Amino acid sequence: MGDQGTHVELLRDAVRGGTSDVVRVAHEVGASAAQTGVPLHEVMDHVERAYAPRPPDFEATRAAALAWADAALVRHADASCHDPLTSLATVPHLRSRLDETYRGADRDGGRACDTHVLVVVELPAGGLGNEIELALRALDVADVLRTVFTGDETVVQLTVRRFAVLAGRERADDVTVGLLGLLLDRTPAVAGQARLWVERLPASADGVAPVLAGLCR
Repeated sequence: MGDQGTHVELLRDAVRGGTSDVVRVAHEVGASAAQTGVPLHEVMDHVERAYAPRPPDFEATRAAALAWADAALVRHADASCHDPLTSLATVPHLRSRLDETYRGADRDGGRACDTHVLVVVELPAGGLGNEIELALRALDVADVLRTVFTGDETVVQLTVRRFAVLAGRERADDVTVGLLGLLLDRTPAVAGQARLWVERLPASADGVAPVLAGLCR
């Protein structure tokens, strides 16, 4: 059962021992369950069994349910394909698209590194601001990227300051990259000169994870 099973056992022990941290443990049970994909009704079953044969405590049940709901929302956002605010692709979605690109290249007898690249944008470090300001800046950068890359390219936010576009090699020529830099320089929210470069893809899919890890630092 892993961590979830451990938390359930701790809840049962806390209830039977009459300890004061039952609500805290119930909270951990709910959060752990959501993070591992356990549905809410099973969480409620865990709580009921911990209290059996007595009815479960209201505060413990509430703590488990609220923790499950909070963690489930975070998990759903992490697993989604696009950020709900900027509509930029998430890193997991980029990884999925790269996997598709490599499979397609293998099927056609070619190499993904010969047909696709990552165009990377890194914004200046200064003036990061608060979360709202960061989100607004990401929206401005997203608009610029979509103005330049109008096809089926995958546009992703890698970190607070770094963005990337999975594009065909022919779309990442000097003219396109130069236009991207010009438009970013004219975007007030960028507040400085952005760094741009074309990242070549590794020769095989086995090298994708290290490349993404480096870009997401």
